[in-house]
Amino acid sequence: FDRLAKIWTIDSSSTTTNNTREYTALMGHTAPVERVRFHPNEPSLLCTAAEDRSVRIWDIRHNHNNRSNHKMELKSPEKYGNCPASIEWSTQGMYVAVGEKNDVVHVYDVRKCDTNQPCASFDLSVQHSVLQECHFSPCGQHLVAATKSSVDGMGQVRIWRWNTGGGGDDCGEEEVKDDASVFVGHTGPIYTLAFSPDGTRLATGGSDALVGLWDVSTMVCASTITRRTKFVRSVAFSYDSKFVASCSEEDGVDISLACDGSKVGLVSLSSTTTEGGGGGQQQQQQRGYQMNYGNGIGGGADEICFHPKAYIIACARNYSSTGGGGSGAGGSGAGASVGDVGVGRSGSPPPPPPGFAGNQSQVTIARLVIT
Repeated sequence: FDRLAKIWTIDSSSTTTNNTREYTALMGHTAPVERVRFHPNEPSLLCTAAEDRSVRIWDIRHNHNNRSNHKMELKSPEKYGNCPASIEWSTQGMYVAVGEKNDVVHVYDVRKCDTNQPCASFDLSVQHSVLQECHFSPCGQHLVAATKSSVDGMGQVRIWRWNTGGGGDDCGEEEVKDDASVFVGHTGPIYTLAFSPDGTRLATGGSDALVGLWDVSTMVCASTITRRTKFVRSVAFSYDSKFVASCSEEDGVDISLACDGSKVGLVSLSSTTTEGGGGGQQQQQQRGYQMNYGNGIGGGADEICFHPKAYIIACARNYSSTGGGGSGAGGSGAGASVGDVGVGRSGSPPPPPPGFAGNQSQVTIARLVIT
């Protein structure tokens, strides 16, 4: 809400509560920042999207002038909103896919994006698909979109080969052809998807409160996680592809085995206990701020992401700051134990822009100890 994208460092050897340090704040957006994505191979490059109708790429090593390296403006009319539905890097980090809310996906070559022209564009609306999110496939040759059919409302995974679409440098907008592969996997919109780092599995989460685990080689949904009761907001795989996390409005982040979806544990974001796979519980420390739900339950996260080299998960969420209490992460049990690493807050935040008084953003970092 403060129009900043902040980068934090974590001192994992510290035993104190405040073991996070703000590394830098990226200033340049003129409206709230909604999405951030680090480059898959170069940790100093960051892509951000905000409600100022722009997508920016930053080099966080050289932020002394508070200017982004590249800026891409949204192509859709303002009636479709001011922030894209999704932004995602390609596997090698040479391209960025920007999914806009008019159901058009634009692919930008980051080596040429100063021209503000995509190298390819694809319109999903001609296939009666409502775009929710779009990723590159693990090989980088295909685009994979989480969509909803505007005909029957079913959730679909739509896959097509993007670099033969004929868009080229002239940015001709292409229709997604009838021969694109379409897989129905949910009874309502698919809101989120993620590939495992080893490229063998795809996780999808939808409005039907289900998480589907797909075998990428056959695109068969091999397992389904049914423990949530509200729509799934975000899914993420661990660095070794062994575990998958999912979250909804409900309290906690569900941790499951990626092979079959069986429960490993639940990372609680506010309550004083956290379940393990065997149902065991233990007390946990409360830190930070509690979400203002009025019932002592901290709720879930808006987006989650695993560390690329460790069992550490980041949980981002927005909430009303009018409530008190604490928020933490912890857990144990037969399946997993979770220790709180830190909460991404440092001192007093700057005053929120007009119209956002009372809202706060929080990032909770949790280290998972899998037993």
